[in-house]
Amino acid sequence: MTHREDSASRSARLRGTESFETVASALFAPLRVSDPGPQEFDAVVDHTAIGSVVVVRIQATAATVTRDNRSITSTDVEWMHFNLHHHGPLTAAQDDRTATVKPGELYACDNTRPYRLIGTDPSDMTVLCIPRASLGRHADSVSRRTALPIPTQDGIGGLLDHALSAVDDGLPQHGAARTHLADALTALLLAAFADTTPERISVASDLTDRIRAYALAHLDDPCLSAEHVARRHHVSVRHLHTLFKDSDLTFAAWIRHERLLRIRRDLLDPSCAHIPAAAIAAQWGIHDPKHLGRALKREFGTTVSDLRRQQKN
Repeated sequence: MTHREDSASRSARLRGTESFETVASALFAPLRVSDPGPQEFDAVVDHTAIGSVVVVRIQATAATVTRDNRSITSTDVEWMHFNLHHHGPLTAAQDDRTATVKPGELYACDNTRPYRLIGTDPSDMTVLCIPRASLGRHADSVSRRTALPIPTQDGIGGLLDHALSAVDDGLPQHGAARTHLADALTALLLAAFADTTPERISVASDLTDRIRAYALAHLDDPCLSAEHVARRHHVSVRHLHTLFKDSDLTFAAWIRHERLLRIRRDLLDPSCAHIPAAAIAAQWGIHDPKHLGRALKREFGTTVSDLRRQQKN
């Protein structure tokens, strides 16, 4: 499967684990599927590509999905899978972590390492597949938290639950809108995982969620700053920094990273080829383009010229 922007969703009804294994391996990377029997395995798989992101809805009878060292090759696409569980008992295992996932919980799997998903009854889930490279420096921190369920009843988790559950019904048809949707989903996922450590997995911070959601919605505002956001949420700047003290990035660094993610995306977008890099940067709140190239190089190992050349390939 070539993961390119596709305005149409695809659906398949599958009988037997062999057919499901073929389709799932093409979508996610090579893996093995087994079912407990004796009932014949049955699955419905719906998927759609939104730029480099793939959204997959899976409804299936009981099965075990295994990605082991025999399945992993150097040519595999490196995905981070974010799985929103809708129905049925499921056990997720990766590295030394094993968890029972309940309906309404979200968890991640890193396909660069072995993992196993065990369903003992029919299950229903939505999987958002994001290239590891798109997560930048966050990829490693998310990878350390795989197979650790996060509830999605409140805050950013609730937004993700709604967005992923309804994405097939209300998916925009135009390329730019779909790209922005993929970007928004990725940002929401990072926000959900960024402040979640194994020790704090069940502790939600509504205030931190609100601050992140507000900041993501105002990245184009050049006045977005710790002072502005703290004042907007009626907290001190010191308290704002305290909320982010356990994160991988400070608040200011996180804002910069999110802006650079969007600038990189737009520089790679052929529909933006006629827009100067300085204008793209300004659209995302960066009005001093002199250091843009160095910032992109430091963050992603690439420059404006590099990205423009990739855009033409």
